[in-house]
Amino acid sequence: MKPLGISHDAFGRLRLTDFIRAEHLEQLQGWEYMERCWVGEASGFTEWLRLESTPEVTRSVAMDLVALPEATLQSMIDALRLPLRAGLDQREITAVFGEPTEIQRFVQDRVTLVFRIAAVEPYELGCTVHEEQGLIYLTMHPTPLPD
Repeated sequence: MKPLGISHDAFGRLRLTDFIRAEHLEQLQGWEYMERCWVGEASGFTEWLRLESTPEVTRSVAMDLVALPEATLQSMIDALRLPLRAGLDQREITAVFGEPTEIQRFVQDRVTLVFRIAAVEPYELGCTVHEEQGLIYLTMHPTPLPD
C-alpha cells in the first residue's frame, strides 16, 4: 500500500498543466489567498498556486470535483496520494482521516472538514461535503506555509 500523501518536494513540482492542457487554463498573477500573494493556473474553481516569493514551487491545490472530468480528477487525486474520490460522505472521509480539526459552514447545504494529515509530510486538507452530492471540493497545502 502506498503511503498517504505526497512529499512536499513532489507536491512542489506538480503543475495543473500536468493534467489540463495549457490552452484551457487561466494564468493567475497577484492572486490573494490565505493572506498571501500567489501566481498559478486555474480552470474554473480548480486552482494550483505558487507563492509570488517562490514562483517555482506549488504550495496550494484546490480542486472542483464536480467540474473536472472523472479521469482527470482521479489522476490528480492519485498524484496527491489521497484515498479520496468525488461523492464520499462525511463518515467515509472521517474513516480515513479521523476527526477534523475544524468544521466550517459557509452555505446551508455543505460543510468543509479541515484535517491536518502527516503520513509522509504534514498538510492541511480541506474537504467540502455537500449534503446530497458528497465530496465536491478539496484544498491541500503543505504546512507550515512560508511567509
